[in-house]
Amino acid sequence: MNMKYVICAIALGTLNMMAQDDKKEESTLLGVVASSIKGDSEKKVNTLDVYLDTKYENLTKFSGEGTSDSKFRLVQSRVYLKGNYNNKLTYSLRYRLNESVSSNALEFAFLEYNIDDHWTVGMGKQFTAWGSTELSYNSADLYMFTNIIGSIELFSPGASVAYKVKGQSFKLQMVSQGEQFASEAYKNKAYGGLFLWEGELFKKHLKTRYGYALFQHDAKKYYSWVTIGNRLTFNNFMAEVDWMYGFRNLKDAAFTDLNTTTAGVAYVKDNVTTASIKYKFNKVTPYVKVMYNYRNDLDNHVSYALKGISTAIEYNPFSEKAFKDLRLYAAYNFLNYDYKNYKEAKSDKNEHQIAVGVRWMVPLFKL
Repeated sequence: MNMKYVICAIALGTLNMMAQDDKKEESTLLGVVASSIKGDSEKKVNTLDVYLDTKYENLTKFSGEGTSDSKFRLVQSRVYLKGNYNNKLTYSLRYRLNESVSSNALEFAFLEYNIDDHWTVGMGKQFTAWGSTELSYNSADLYMFTNIIGSIELFSPGASVAYKVKGQSFKLQMVSQGEQFASEAYKNKAYGGLFLWEGELFKKHLKTRYGYALFQHDAKKYYSWVTIGNRLTFNNFMAEVDWMYGFRNLKDAAFTDLNTTTAGVAYVKDNVTTASIKYKFNKVTPYVKVMYNYRNDLDNHVSYALKGISTAIEYNPFSEKAFKDLRLYAAYNFLNYDYKNYKEAKSDKNEHQIAVGVRWMVPLFKL
C-alpha cells in the first residue's frame, strides 16, 4: 500500500500550493454538476429535484449469419434525486427500477460537504473517479459502448476530497474495490486510490478529464489505469477524444465463446481510443463516434481488436421546461471483431445495429 500513500501525499501537497485564488468556478465532478459557491454575499440556496430517468427503443442486431435480436425494450428506468442545502451540503441518489439483481439497483447514494470555496469532502457510494469523457456520461446518452464502459466498475463505496481553483478541480478518492481488481484472498480488504483532474482551458473551450488509478490485487501486485479525456467546444460544435489503458480480471464472452483455455475470469489488458463529434442545428443534432478497442487475455495469450463507428441523429422537439429533456433519436452502429494470436485462424466477425427510440429525463418533483 506504500505506493498509494506516496501518490496521495504528493497530490495533496500540490493542491495546497495552489490555495491562492478566491474565485470559485462551476465544475462538473464525475457526472454531477456541483453548485458554485462565490462568497457569503450570494443568496443561500436549498433545492431538491427528483427525476424519472428513462430510455425506450427498438433495437435490431444483424450480421452475415442473420438477425440475432430485434425487439422493443426498456433500456433504462431510474429514479434520480439531487439536492442542495444552504450551499454547503449536496446529496445525490440514483436507483435503477429495471434491475433484476437487487444489490445492484442502488447505483449511487452519497453526500458532499463544501468546507469553503475550495475544498469539498464526500462519502458514500460514489461515481468512481475515472477520467475520460465517455465514463462521465449517463450510459443512456450513448449509442455505442467501448469495452470499458460496458464492464468497468462505475460506482464504488468510498470517500473523496476535492480542491477547486480557477476553473480546475482536483480530486482524490479512496474506494473499496470489487472483484475486477482484488484477488479472492483480498476481496474484502483491498482498496483502490484514484486521482482525477477536471480542467477548463483556453477560455473554457477545452475541458479535460485526466485520471490515474491504482488498485491492490494482493500483497504484492497492483493494477493501474490511465484514463484521459478531452472535450473541445465552439458554439454549437463539440469534439471529444479519449484514451483508456489498464489491467483487471474479467470474464469476456468474446474469448470464452471461442473455446480458449480461459475457464471464466482471466487477467486482461485494455487499450481503448475513441473520438466523436456533434453539431447542434436548432433542434436537430447529428453525431458521429469512432472507437478502437484492443483487449489482451494475458493468461492465454490471445487477443482481439474491436473497431466501431456510430452515427446518430437526435431531435429535441420541445423547449418547454417539463419537456426540454425529451429527445427522439435514430442510430446506426457497425462493429468489427478482429481475433488475433489464435492457434487456429479465426475469421472476423461483423455486426450491424439499428436503434430508434426516445430518451427523457422526466421532472417529477422540485422543491
